[in-house]
Amino acid sequence: MDNFTSEIRVVDDSNQIWFTQVFTAKYRKIQEGNFVRIRGATLEHHEEYDNCFGLKPQSNILNLPYPCKMAKDVNVDSF
Repeated sequence: MDNFTSEIRVVDDSNQIWFTQVFTAKYRKIQEGNFVRIRGATLEHHEEYDNCFGLKPQSNILNLPYPCKMAKDVNVDSF
């Protein structure tokens, strides 16, 4: 979006696409196709938007390598 924020798309288990904005400096290692675990997501103040969620100040996004058990449990047909 600009030099400080980026928009990411997240696909959940039901294949719905969700959107959020993240700080580019904090989450610069997130790339397209990564498996991630998001801790601290919220729908507060995002009720009027479709498929949009926010992150709390203490939120954390963990990149998962594909061979790990959590990533294998995700039902994605791209592999």
